[in-house]
Amino acid sequence: MKYLLYAFRFLYRIRWWLIIAPILIAIAAIYVTKNLPRTYEVKATVYTGIVSGYTIEGESGISDYIGVSNAMDNLINIIQAENTLKRVSYRLYARNMIHGDLNNDNQYITASSFREIYGRTKNNKDGAALLALIDSTSEEKTFQNILKYEKQDKDNFIYGLFYWNHPHYCYNALKNIRVSRKNNSDLLEISYTSNDPGIAYNTLDILMKEFVNEYKEIRYGETDKVIAYFKAELDRIGAELRIAEDSLTNYNIEKRVINYYDETKEIAAINKEFEIREQNATLELNSAKTLKDQLEARMGNNLKQIKNNIDFINKLNKVSSLTGVISEMKSFNSEEEGTKANDLSSLQKQLDNTAKELSEISNQYVENKYTKEGISKSAVVSQWLDQVLLYEKAKSDLQVIQKNRRELNNKYEFFAPVGSTIKRKERNINFTEQNYLSVLKSYNEALMRKKNLEMTSATLKVLNPPAFPIQSQPTKRKMIVIIAFLGSIMLILGFFILLELVDRTLHDKLRTELFTDLPVIGAFPGKSLIKYRNYDKAVQAIATKYLSRAILPYLINKKEKLPFIINFLSTEGGDGKSFLINELIKYWGEAGLNVKSLKWNEDFNIYSSEYLIANSITDLYKTNNEDILLVEHPELKSNNISTKLLNEANLNIIIVRATRGWKDSDSILVDKISNQLIDKKLVIYLNKAERYVVEGYTGMLPPYNTYRKLIYRLLHLELTAKYENSEHS
Repeated sequence: MKYLLYAFRFLYRIRWWLIIAPILIAIAAIYVTKNLPRTYEVKATVYTGIVSGYTIEGESGISDYIGVSNAMDNLINIIQAENTLKRVSYRLYARNMIHGDLNNDNQYITASSFREIYGRTKNNKDGAALLALIDSTSEEKTFQNILKYEKQDKDNFIYGLFYWNHPHYCYNALKNIRVSRKNNSDLLEISYTSNDPGIAYNTLDILMKEFVNEYKEIRYGETDKVIAYFKAELDRIGAELRIAEDSLTNYNIEKRVINYYDETKEIAAINKEFEIREQNATLELNSAKTLKDQLEARMGNNLKQIKNNIDFINKLNKVSSLTGVISEMKSFNSEEEGTKANDLSSLQKQLDNTAKELSEISNQYVENKYTKEGISKSAVVSQWLDQVLLYEKAKSDLQVIQKNRRELNNKYEFFAPVGSTIKRKERNINFTEQNYLSVLKSYNEALMRKKNLEMTSATLKVLNPPAFPIQSQPTKRKMIVIIAFLGSIMLILGFFILLELVDRTLHDKLRTELFTDLPVIGAFPGKSLIKYRNYDKAVQAIATKYLSRAILPYLINKKEKLPFIINFLSTEGGDGKSFLINELIKYWGEAGLNVKSLKWNEDFNIYSSEYLIANSITDLYKTNNEDILLVEHPELKSNNISTKLLNEANLNIIIVRATRGWKDSDSILVDKISNQLIDKKLVIYLNKAERYVVEGYTGMLPPYNTYRKLIYRLLHLELTAKYENSEHS
């Protein structure tokens, strides 16, 4: 509690600093900010459609939180990108140079701002060239001229306009464009503040168009490159596929192949059929030859006669020829109709007729009717002729079949390399086709992506376009004054707290006891303020009375033939020992006490041996039945006091001014005195203290008006105390 009371009294002690100085600083702030420049704020709201928009598939564009945050951050970064702001700066400069007026404000720029930028442009070393860039008929042409003129050179006016520190066109100024997402919605709020209403409005107006174009260029630029790549690959692979297919077609035409797989199956089936027919024909041929040979052995001389018959031989050759033709026709044309069927029937009739003729010729050459075995020779000749015909037929069939087998072998030799080539070409076509389909799928996905981007970009809509500001923003003058006022209070308070921590001025009881480690028995006031000067005597009387009350309890154990002795000490001169002694003599004298004072500069010689090695006060002064003897000793820092004189006294009081600091030398001197004393009879008394310090001992000092009573209660933290009238006490 005592530290809280100390803190409150500390604030009271510096009250005028805390009141007057902040008020003066606030008044100065008011004066300095009287011409504070006005600012104009322009806002716009953009609907992005990123969160609640739809893709071409009809689903939400982006559903995950990270994706949404990333997309919104990309938009914000595009708006605040250096390239975007540079284009805004150049377009703004072009617009202002075209529409600005040197004498009148307009919706593009104020006259003062235009005079500044026009003068800066005209007075540049390339002023004529710069003014030639301005095409008053078109902002776009002027902008393109500016882009062509710009070079990365510090002496280039356009380049420097953006990268130096112009208040309207530089990068640092345009970086103040604020972009924020409204809660978790699709909306972006964009705001900009400038001291020129036209500049603020046109900056955002241009930015709304530039950032959408920049966004589309970035998004479409990537997608268009991908689409162009896939389109080129699609054309290239498509051309390869067409070449491969045309190559296969030309190869089939060249090799006269209609359907390789069906044709090879048909050839395999024919080959199998001919193998069976060849086997059957061979068996028939062998069988017919065997039977023919057996029958020829039985025929004897008849056979020679028949074979020597030229007509028979011719007929037999004709039979063989017809049989071969019929066999060949049956092999390949058995299923044909029309004329070929009629030809086969005609040939068959010729064969039958020729066979009959052979039979008739052979019957003419039979000599004997029966053989030696008793078999009819006509029957043998007839059988022989039949076997000859079968033999000729089997031989012709076998020849036809073998001929066809040779043709089939040629086809095998033809189709074998053709098949491998066709398969290789088909594999190449299939691989190219799969590659083509894969690229086509990627191409379609890229096109779908572009359509999605077009839908996303289409949703970028300026919901609330920027509006030209009519009224300026409230200035921060009030805030500046308040901050100056409160800041000065904090600064002053901090300074005095720091000063209080390092300062060793005694001031009051708490600090004195802290620095000296001795009890403080009271305080005497210094000179009062002018308004309290009339009460000085009354206050001093009250303080003297309290000093008397504080000393009297120590006046016990009076020594024989000696008065009560009180030593007044000080570490330095000018602390007021003589003044306090005189006040006590007056007060105690009026009370009837016999009080005597001994002063070092009047009543004894401090340099004499009697003083330096005195055993008792009687060595310096002959007592005369005094009640109290007040001894004023010289300052301790330059003089020594006998230990016996200190121990002989009933009380040793160190008088110290509250207005001075306590030094290490003072502590050393007090410690020396304390070590000389046998008992603890050393105390401190504050002189020239503040009224509130004195009131801590004496109670409230006059005057007793309402204001003084309020201050007294506050300084003693009597916040809820109630006082009764004295007549009821």
